[in-house]
Amino acid sequence: MAKNNTFLLEIISPQGAIFQGEVDSVSIPTFQGIITVLPHHIPLFTKLIEGEVHIKDDGHETTVVISGGFLEVKRDSTHILSDYAIRAESIEMAKSEEKKREAEEKLKQKLSNEDFTIADKDLKLSILELKVAQKMRRKQRM
Repeated sequence: MAKNNTFLLEIISPQGAIFQGEVDSVSIPTFQGIITVLPHHIPLFTKLIEGEVHIKDDGHETTVVISGGFLEVKRDSTHILSDYAIRAESIEMAKSEEKKREAEEKLKQKLSNEDFTIADKDLKLSILELKVAQKMRRKQRM
């Protein structure tokens, strides 16, 4: 049961539970813009876009990169279901750079609409991972 000033947050992807715990707030990228969920938020169900999820709990901030998905907010819990999600501290820059190069190479080829969409999404996601990883490294140096 969540305390009055926190709520349960779960971020689930096919890779498993990426985050599960009591939080103070979470900011999430949706088609309508970034929304911040606080304790006792009104119920909500919406589609998510790729971007950064910012989780705050007890003075700590955790960032998770998602590829999109769905958000369900209940009175005392919030659930994010995403095709792909990774914590910022788990991003391996070399892997992200390789994914970026592969996607760029694919986009140079003649592709079907579906393959183009997949390669474009892979490129955007790898660029986002690199941006988040670089931001995290700068914070750690401070």
